[in-house]
Amino acid sequence: LGQSVSLSATGASSYSWNTGATGPTINVSPTVTTNYTVTGTNANGCSNTDTVKVTVQTGTTNVTANAGEDQYICRGETVTLMASGGDTYLWSTGENSQSITVTPDYTAHYSVMVYIGTVHDEDDVSVYVSNNPNVNITNGNEATILRGEYITLSATGANSYEWNNGATLPNIAVNPIVSTTYTVIGRTNNCYASRSVEVKVIPTVTAVIGDDQTVCLGEKVILTASGGDEFLWSTGETTANIAVIPTETSEYSVTVYNELDYDTTEVMVFVNDCSEVETTDEVEPFEFLVFPNPTSGNINIKISGLLQISYITLSDLSGKILFQEIISTTEQIGFEKTIDLSNYANGLYLLKLVDNNFIITKKIVVNK
Repeated sequence: LGQSVSLSATGASSYSWNTGATGPTINVSPTVTTNYTVTGTNANGCSNTDTVKVTVQTGTTNVTANAGEDQYICRGETVTLMASGGDTYLWSTGENSQSITVTPDYTAHYSVMVYIGTVHDEDDVSVYVSNNPNVNITNGNEATILRGEYITLSATGANSYEWNNGATLPNIAVNPIVSTTYTVIGRTNNCYASRSVEVKVIPTVTAVIGDDQTVCLGEKVILTASGGDEFLWSTGETTANIAVIPTETSEYSVTVYNELDYDTTEVMVFVNDCSEVETTDEVEPFEFLVFPNPTSGNINIKISGLLQISYITLSDLSGKILFQEIISTTEQIGFEKTIDLSNYANGLYLLKLVDNNFIITKKIVVNK
């Protein structure tokens, strides 16, 4: 109601409207719905008519478009814009629904045309986009510490911070006992971003090489190190196990490494010339049995035909006596004894039977 519309006729040489107008185009402003008829005549006097209906909307006189309040979002977020005030809508995006969903990368402005019939109005709305904070952990994605140590984790790029362990400062000191991932959320103007760092925990190194050993000249011995990931022996070898055949009593050292720590230890290998061990009487005047030999645990001693007071001793190659027992008898009798060697180190030991008239020595091999 109150608007004008232009009506244009074509197809003839002259025109006559029912309003009295005679041109091909007329402007009308009806106050009610009205039919307009035009008669067209050509040069030879033939004529024809056509009619158009102009409908006047009288129930609504005004349309007030409303595109909603301006919106504030963080980059990457989605927002729904809702228009009101009419029956149909046409957004600047080309969509014709009452609401639209947008995800702008930068601040953007949207307009909507609101219709009731042909009456319309326009409004616009702005969506302001804020950048997310550039949160960074200065330690990187991964850090390594020794068990028991502390490390300071530092976050930058935001106004406030929240770590997954509950801390709210940009810098935190942690000492995990196992490898742990720490995540921080940094916020600026209600926008946020997160970063994570894994703190790997590795054990300290304690070099282990075992007890000192005693071997015969020319005998091979295996030395085994443990306690870390890499090894460097005084011989220059870099494996956990090395084989040595020392020609004299020698000290061997090994340095054991891991990513952050190292430790060094030593072992002595005593060398004896076992060919110098002699029996004073090459012929045993009685039975002297030792079994099993080699042994991984017990050895059994069986003696028969003793005539004088005697004793037995067990010693290592350095001469240190490890076991001794006196056998007291004046008759020809038997003697049996079991000795537990399971706690002895692998190697060669000497078992001696001592009588008033002779000494008999047997070599005992412990191999577990």
